[in-house]
Amino acid sequence: MKVFLNAIRYAGLVIFGLAVLLLLAAILNYFVSFTDVLWFEPAFIRLYLFLAVTGILAYILVRFRRRK
Repeated sequence: MKVFLNAIRYAGLVIFGLAVLLLLAAILNYFVSFTDVLWFEPAFIRLYLFLAVTGILAYILVRFRRRK
């Protein structure tokens, strides 16, 4: 069980980190327009926010869970 929880915890951190990087790239692309790649369009900002929240919640729920 401990291995599974650690996997979920680190997967949450990886998802959070990638989502934040993609979110920052999409926001920067919105202001500077350095590329026309589809996944840097402003419509994907909501997806990256969702992934960031999901990742950090997975980390928090596993890290600070109640133990008996």
